[in-house]
Amino acid sequence: MRRQSGAGTLAALALTCVFGVTLLLSLAAGAGVYRRVADRGEESSQSRVSLSYVTARLHGCDERGMAEAGMYGDGGAVFLYEEVDGLTYETILYVYDGYLMEMLCEKGWEQDAKFGEPVSPAQALEVSEPVPGLLRLVLTGPDGTARTADVYMRSEG
Repeated sequence: MRRQSGAGTLAALALTCVFGVTLLLSLAAGAGVYRRVADRGEESSQSRVSLSYVTARLHGCDERGMAEAGMYGDGGAVFLYEEVDGLTYETILYVYDGYLMEMLCEKGWEQDAKFGEPVSPAQALEVSEPVPGLLRLVLTGPDGTARTADVYMRSEG
């Protein structure tokens, strides 16, 4: 029986170590790529969800025809009105301090924009009425992507 030299064993061990280090580096790089893709998808999804939230709230008030575009704070806003026990309340959807905010108060009350409840991250909201009964919403998400939705107020049209 021949005796093996230590060089062959050492070469096999070195090759195994190189393979292991390469495998670990590949896993680390893959995890970094996955994290970036997941973060980008989450940011994109947040702005889509925010715009869907505003349009859903508009459709909820559409039955009564109690919605309008306006300005609140430093930008555009959506005002939704609701009558409860003879009092008219307004829900204001607007962007303040990096968030889409929602505030409920009695109609006509002057409230500071900071008192709203944050809904989701957003940079800006622009609301216009290009034709009567059609609200155009442009919501800029936290990633800077502007998304647009047109909501036709059926009860007015």
